Amino acid sequence: MENGGKKIKRIRLYSCGCCVNNLSVVFRKHRYEKRQFPALSVLIEHEDFGNVLYDTGYSGLIYKNHIVSFIYNMLNPTYVKEEDLITNKLKKDSIDPLLINNVILSHAHPDHIGGLKLLKNYRIISTKQVLHTLKYGNAFQLVFKNMVPDKDVTYMAVKPAADYSVEAGELAAYFGKVYDVLGDGSILGIELNGHAKGQLGIYIPEMRILFAADACWGRDLVPEIRRMRLIPRLVQNDFAEYMRTNKKFYRFSKAHPEVKIIYFHGAMKERCYESDDKCT
Repeated sequence: MENGGKKIKRIRLYSCGCCVNNLSVVFRKHRYEKRQFPALSVLIEHEDFGNVLYDTGYSGLIYKNHIVSFIYNMLNPTYVKEEDLITNKLKKDSIDPLLINNVILSHAHPDHIGGLKLLKNYRIISTKQVLHTLKYGNAFQLVFKNMVPDKDVTYMAVKPAADYSVEAGELAAYFGKVYDVLGDGSILGIELNGHAKGQLGIYIPEMRILFAADACWGRDLVPEIRRMRLIPRLVQNDFAEYMRTNKKFYRFSKAHPEVKIIYFHGAMKERCYESDDKCT
């Protein structure tokens, strides 16, 4: 096998649009601070499965869902340009979007499913809860139906890891059930309930990177969660579970400082990761 026997060749992080919020409106006692929250999409270059996406960021469809889009953008101002689309990000790196065969979905909110309709003939992989919400959810669950693909797509629910590796066992000790996302042990999944039911985070053992999706809106905001105001609390599917999930991350990060934890809306620059931490 090429790549020194490893299954993950490279991971690329893309910022596909963003929203802007005043943190003093989100958290009590926080100073006035307008912050951009990028909508992350992750490209995983896999030895056997080719290019795999984890979420797809925003697209222009965020402005085209009638009154729902108006209300969403009034409460959560969103900015996305043509060059921000995941398909254009991929093309800039000489990657054909039509060759994306698998999309791992963390959850079904518009900043994660915005690019789904830009792709063709692929499989969506997530938890049963997320797949159900994607297919049958509504605006109250922050599912924008104009973003949900209606053809050229198949669905696969993740299955529990059959034989726990050392890494899977460590994850299970903190997060409970662990999933083998692609069935080969290269990507492990964990449920991050609270923000969205069945939200799927993923861990890449070879890179020691844990993608935490929307378990929190940024590492520095974890201590602020207790002061979250009513409206952003209501955005969470289960605020008490949201807090418990963040406590799990706190304990895990203390025990495993070698693992890089990436929150999808945390301050980040587009970059890539390889085993030697260099990208070509």
